[in-house]
Amino acid sequence: MNRKQKNMLGIGVVAVSIIYLSALSFSNALSFYYEVGEFVELADSLDGKVVNVNGTILKNSTIWEPEKARLTFKLGDDSATITVVSNEGMPGNYKEEIPAVVTGYFINGTFQANQVITKCPSKYGELDHGDHDET
Repeated sequence: MNRKQKNMLGIGVVAVSIIYLSALSFSNALSFYYEVGEFVELADSLDGKVVNVNGTILKNSTIWEPEKARLTFKLGDDSATITVVSNEGMPGNYKEEIPAVVTGYFINGTFQANQVITKCPSKYGELDHGDHDET
């Protein structure tokens, strides 16, 4: 195999790898969002699979351990509640009683979040009582 053929083979391998990783990333972006109650009903069949769960961070449920960058809270909706643990730190706009989407997997009765995305608290005026101090 001459040098030109080796270069073309290398470029081909890189191109196929990029296409594969892009497709994988795109499929994850299209992942279905479960409401907490739906997720709880299907949790056994989703055990160990990466999923997105949408709910509201429940009041007085937050445990923040800054030395471990561990955030634990309860996420709920009208029909169910799950415990979420994230070792990814505290989101900048984290606040209880606002909607959030967690991405991760359910294992041993706890949702292990790889990502916690909270909605901007200012968009929920009924929850904003004018106190904007940092916690």
